[in-house]
Amino acid sequence: MQPNLPVRRLMALASLALLLPACGRTAQSSAPLAALAAAGEPVLNELYYDAPSTDTGTFIELKGPAGKSLSGYTLAAYDTAGTQYRTITLSGTIPASGYYVVAQDTTVPNRTLVSSSADLNNGSGSLRLLNAGAVVDAVAYGTPTTGRGEGTPAPTTGAGSALARVPDGQDTGANSADFKVQAATPGAANGGGTGGGGGTAKKVLFDLTKAEDAGNADWRIDGAYSDYANALRGLGYTVASLTGTAVTSTSLSGVSVLVIPEPQNPFSDSERAAIQSFVQNGGGVFFITDHRVSDRNNNGWDSPEVFNGWDGSTPSSVSTSLQASLNTDGLFGLKASFNSSFSDPVYTAAPLTTHPILNGVSSAGVYVGTSVDVLAGTALMGTGGKTYLAVNSVGGGRVAMWGDSSTFGDNTYSDGSTGQYNNWPNLSNAALGKNVVRWLAGDL
Repeated sequence: MQPNLPVRRLMALASLALLLPACGRTAQSSAPLAALAAAGEPVLNELYYDAPSTDTGTFIELKGPAGKSLSGYTLAAYDTAGTQYRTITLSGTIPASGYYVVAQDTTVPNRTLVSSSADLNNGSGSLRLLNAGAVVDAVAYGTPTTGRGEGTPAPTTGAGSALARVPDGQDTGANSADFKVQAATPGAANGGGTGGGGGTAKKVLFDLTKAEDAGNADWRIDGAYSDYANALRGLGYTVASLTGTAVTSTSLSGVSVLVIPEPQNPFSDSERAAIQSFVQNGGGVFFITDHRVSDRNNNGWDSPEVFNGWDGSTPSSVSTSLQASLNTDGLFGLKASFNSSFSDPVYTAAPLTTHPILNGVSSAGVYVGTSVDVLAGTALMGTGGKTYLAVNSVGGGRVAMWGDSSTFGDNTYSDGSTGQYNNWPNLSNAALGKNVVRWLAGDL
């Protein structure tokens, strides 16, 4: 439903929606729905659809008035294309607790109804609560090509986590705002969210001290990384930019994850020491690089050099306090390869192993990026014998490196214009970008 429509037109559309089922047709528009659940109606409150291993113990939880009869109510599940693949007929009444739990099997505590159909699709999909065919509530999650939820979709989960309204029953009309990833709580209150849902939100800081928005790059959380930032906020994280000219131990205080996307200026010895200490003491850093000769501000540094150190060519002289820059290969075991050039083609990286970051990830585009030399750690994604995503645990913390900055960008610049990212897949709301941060933060 479009925003800001006149009240009379909204009422007319609502009346039409109610008449369609009576004519033997159920409205199945691919457009996002507005908030649906009226007073006295139950809502879809929690979905646990991706249990570890064999997916036993999954469930769907409704929240509503105790004693309310659910005769005539059904649940309709849709795949990523918006095609209905499952129907669950509800029965009985909502328990005194206010939670009605449809369990896949008898291992689920506080279950009200057992139905093997409560095991929904992993990754992306939609679920609607219907009463005599009319839509009462709806949620879409992940990145369905045709979502049948309310507003923008909720995040997807990794195996072992649930998708839950936090706080209970909240329905703002946007699934992305209402649902958080948390530990499963069938028949009980939601609130213990991964990344801070219901508690103190963990902070994710995007670096802007190294000209990450120089030239035709715009790796800002209010620019080409706005979708990425919003996806992380949807998981309950606090997201902010680190501005100024330097990274310090003070600026990293209270931060869980530092994201450094295609830096254009080198890091000093003191900055490198601050980042090394941050990781050793439990912090996570996401290094996002790009191809060689990606010097956006024409100062002689491209992002592989900024991560790995001056290559001895340009500029003609470099201060000794900057030559090593971040030294990611020596300190963290991950090196942005110097063997990648601007002429590299577009690649599709695929999982190389099993890892929590790869939950729900089948592939990711690399748009003229660079490969990662894994000196220590684990290669996660790649193609053609090259690695494009790798991770490592260092001291008490974790690091990850990805070979292309545009993978997580949308098509909007910070000045509101659109540009080079129009034809590139927006993966910021998919599992990959979110899972990297969740793993770095210790939430996956």
